[in-house]
Amino acid sequence: MSPFRSGFVYGMVAVVIAVVTDLYFLLIDPTAAPAWLLAAATGFRVQLALAAFLFLAILAALRTRPTRTDPDASYRSLLLRDCALAATVVAVMAGATLFFSTAIKATLFAGEIRVFASEAAPRIVEYLDEVRSELSEPPPPTTVEEAEETLQPPELWDLGRSMANFMLRVIFLGAVGALVGALRGTFGSDRGTDQYTSFAEKERSPKDGKSPGR
Repeated sequence: MSPFRSGFVYGMVAVVIAVVTDLYFLLIDPTAAPAWLLAAATGFRVQLALAAFLFLAILAALRTRPTRTDPDASYRSLLLRDCALAATVVAVMAGATLFFSTAIKATLFAGEIRVFASEAAPRIVEYLDEVRSELSEPPPPTTVEEAEETLQPPELWDLGRSMANFMLRVIFLGAVGALVGALRGTFGSDRGTDQYTSFAEKERSPKDGKSPGR
């Protein structure tokens, strides 16, 4: 697939993951859901989303093949460029979704988040206390006020931090895609190498004053 197509396909999956993990409070009933699910959803959703974005960026880079050829560039350099581009598209789609969801949570869904926090915090603390009682060296206890504070909606000025995270995510996943492309070009036996080599030789031959049939 071309880098844009590969990035768009896996980027759409990243968009779905971003929406589900960032707007989880619309999908989970804090009074009926298991306490462990509330604790996991509020405590590990960011890490799980970032791991999923990284995995999808790698998949997009692995499925990419150079489509815009350049006879003066090697196939490995084109592979590195297009793999980085595919991973960057995934990062842009996921980051834009998270940015807009942060804006929505800070405005439209602020009230719903506060209600969710007030109902979920006591159950989360109760579950954490049960887990602490089973540990030989338990961490310091968490109060309901502290748990509720961590679940509060973002403010509008948090959009700046969201944009900064957006840029860092794009740089990181783009670098990961470039690394995948470099590894594919160095250690992989990519089937497109021979095709590209023959194509590049045909493109260069008129420049050398030779016709393809002579």
